[in-house]
Amino acid sequence: MQVSMSDESNRHVFDIYRDLMMAVQDHTSGEEEVSLKSIHSMVSRANATFKEVKRPQEAAMDAQFLKTCGHLVKLNIESSQSNLRVFKPCEFARKFINFVSQDDDMEEQVQPEAENLTHLVRFGRAVSGLYMGAIGIEPMSSAIDWERPPASQRRKRDKENDNTVNITKPTQMAPSTEEEEGDAEVVAKMYKVLKQRYHEAGNTPLCYFSFVVDPKSYSRTVENMFNISLIVREQFAAITEDDNGIPVIAPLHRSHPQVVGSRGVLPPILGLSETLRSRENG
Repeated sequence: MQVSMSDESNRHVFDIYRDLMMAVQDHTSGEEEVSLKSIHSMVSRANATFKEVKRPQEAAMDAQFLKTCGHLVKLNIESSQSNLRVFKPCEFARKFINFVSQDDDMEEQVQPEAENLTHLVRFGRAVSGLYMGAIGIEPMSSAIDWERPPASQRRKRDKENDNTVNITKPTQMAPSTEEEEGDAEVVAKMYKVLKQRYHEAGNTPLCYFSFVVDPKSYSRTVENMFNISLIVREQFAAITEDDNGIPVIAPLHRSHPQVVGSRGVLPPILGLSETLRSRENG
């Protein structure tokens, strides 16, 4: 059975929605921004009146009213976001204090609903442990107003240094006078020792290995071989082989060794490997 209403009740509902639509249109056409508090109060009144709506005309007015309120809320959010392009902490703190310490009108509106606040308090206590580590109040869609530190000045490079290229030149191994004098001293000393040992052996050639090898020192043996190569190179000694094919060394009868430096083209020196090779071929 369809519930019928009197004309007075329908007219009363129609008048309420007409007043709400006029108020919303005034806010839409006005230059001042409508607050979310005003929109919330109008929507609450429309929700309370919607319980008495039984005709399509009032239902259409309710839908149009909610659509307009949604548009106003969207404009309010966009304007608030545009104002947060630069976040100023002091200004935000003042607005937050004003919001928390609202007028007494707000408290009077809350008093009739004090019974419902008990549920909110219990809910708040139950979930308070979940927000112990929550961060402070910060804007999530804007930047903090801060002073940019001065940019460090880069040192200008010298253009001449940039154009120059470091070229590494190879080290030229030129014979030095000190090195030549050192070789001459070594040749003279080694030649003197070789002549002394040669006379002690009865002017017979010495075994090359016995004269060079030092059983107690490998480094000394290498040094002796190098020194012998110097006197052989300067033709103050000769390395040959005896009847058994063992290399022997003997001093050549020449004047005292002179300082190395004024050398001509020297003949090739017969090494140990060449001596053995010629012996095999013979």
